Amino acid sequence: MSEMMFYESIAVIDSVQHKDTKIGKIRDYSFTSEANSIPVACVEFLEASKEYPVTFIKNNKGIYIPTVILGLQDAQNLFVSEDGKWNAFYLPAYVRRYPFVPSVGEDKERLNICIDEKFPGFDAEDGDRLFNEDGSPSPMLEEAVKLIQDYHLQMKITAEFCASLAENDLLEEFNAEFGTQDGSKKFRMTGLYVISEEKLLDLSDEKALQIFRKGEFAWIYSHLNSLSNFPRLLQKFVAQEK
Repeated sequence: MSEMMFYESIAVIDSVQHKDTKIGKIRDYSFTSEANSIPVACVEFLEASKEYPVTFIKNNKGIYIPTVILGLQDAQNLFVSEDGKWNAFYLPAYVRRYPFVPSVGEDKERLNICIDEKFPGFDAEDGDRLFNEDGSPSPMLEEAVKLIQDYHLQMKITAEFCASLAENDLLEEFNAEFGTQDGSKKFRMTGLYVISEEKLLDLSDEKALQIFRKGEFAWIYSHLNSLSNFPRLLQKFVAQEK
C-alpha cells in the first residue's frame, strides 16, 4: 500500500501562485477504485469498525499501520460503485482530506498544506476559492487546514499506539481465507496483523491499567469487533458479481 495513494502532482499551496485557484467538490470517488486498503487513525476505529475490517499492516520499515480493508483482491474497492459513489456511511479521513495533504517543512517543525494539482476539480469554474480577494485563506481552505492538522496529530497518536502494541508483542499475523458457497471463488489475504486477545489478557495489571487510562481499550475492541466484517465483504463481492 502506497503512503501517498491518489496523489499525482503535489504542490505547496501558495497565496500568490494559487490566489485565483478554485477547488471543486468531490462528487466522484472513482479515484479510490483500486485501493483495497486505506490507512486510518485510531480515533476512527469506532465508526470505521461498523462497516470495514480494521487490521494492521507492516511497512518496509517495520512500522505497523492501521488500515481499513476495502476489497478481497488487489486493486479492488468494493465500496465504490461504477458511477463513483462511496457506498458506506463512514468515509475515512484519508479520503476526506483529498486533494489536500500535509508535508513537513525544512525546519521539521512547520506543516505545509499541499494540494494535488492533478485533482479533476482543481481550478474548477464552479469551485470554491482557496484565497479571498485580500489574499487571506478562504473558509474552504481554513476548513481543509483544520482537517489536515487534526489528521496529522491523530496519526502521531496512532503511531505511538502502534509502537506500544509492538513493544508489548500484542500483534500477530492474520491470514484471512474466504470462499463463495459454490466454491467458484476463493480468497486468501496475507500480510495482515491483528491484536491477540490472548496476549492482551496476559498483560500485567500495570500495563493493562496504562492501556485503560489512555482510553485505548475502546480502540482495541473496536478493531477486534471489526473482523466480523470480512464475511460482509464477501457478500458485497458476490452481490457485485451478479
